[in-house]
Amino acid sequence: TVNVNDDSNPHFIDSPFFSGNVVIRVKNFKGVTPEKGKEPIPSSDYFGTKKRLFSIQVSGRFKHEYTGGDVVFGAEFLQKVSPPTGSWIAIKFANLIDPALETDIYSEQPWLFSPCLAAMNIVNVQPATHPVKNAAPADIVILSASGGPLNSPLTAKFEYETSAPAKSVTENPNPDQLLGEWEWGGVNELIEDNNLLLPDLRDDPPFPQDGITERRRHFGKASNMKEIVFTPDYIYNMEIFAPFMDFNTFDLTLGLNINVMPYLKNQPIRIIMKSKSKNIPFYVVEYALVDPNNPDEDFSK
Repeated sequence: TVNVNDDSNPHFIDSPFFSGNVVIRVKNFKGVTPEKGKEPIPSSDYFGTKKRLFSIQVSGRFKHEYTGGDVVFGAEFLQKVSPPTGSWIAIKFANLIDPALETDIYSEQPWLFSPCLAAMNIVNVQPATHPVKNAAPADIVILSASGGPLNSPLTAKFEYETSAPAKSVTENPNPDQLLGEWEWGGVNELIEDNNLLLPDLRDDPPFPQDGITERRRHFGKASNMKEIVFTPDYIYNMEIFAPFMDFNTFDLTLGLNINVMPYLKNQPIRIIMKSKSKNIPFYVVEYALVDPNNPDEDFSK
């Protein structure tokens, strides 16, 4: 559990594949906090008059090189769901927002994924000053329980080496050394700066340095994904937000107005960035509706 809306104090995660600072924002948040008995932070000055209902902001580093098309972002479920009548309308609206989005909501393990650089609202790339540490062998592939490669986009469970408030981590190098000082919070927002995204094309970039729409459109085409390689040499600051999903209630307003909880069969919504080819998760954010008197309820049953 992270402290939602505490956006000046990120949560640090570290695995053999990825290190990152994570901040979760939910407008009018009414959920649980890491400390039992502590009141939640209901909002952040970040929201102001914006129509956004949530934000996921990550400042992270990959511990190996990955091609642009291999790093995907989206949602997946461990069990089958029951899509409501008319769900195709929501998918159609989602494709209008992100034409690169691919889905299979009717499979045994439903998923929705898009190339990360087409999905993200904000991308800001900065040079790293310290090397990454504790990286896994580069040729690792996450396998299924039977020992073979997983054929679906479903991500295997993975336990992070570290998952704690960044300010509590004292390892060397510490989060500030690995990722730079966390500069954001409240009205101080992440802004687009994609100048280092394609360092070999800086003299003739295919989109403006602050061009969000142009960058998303460019990387929505599979042929353009060959231009980009994510490397450990850079810090990738990324944010996604939206006005159509209320994670306090699981109410969705996207072409139709529904509460999605009955159709998920008590599953949490699992938001994931991962390697598509190796099925390696970089980070996972789970939103679950829980009884405030029993916040540890297991939604997987």
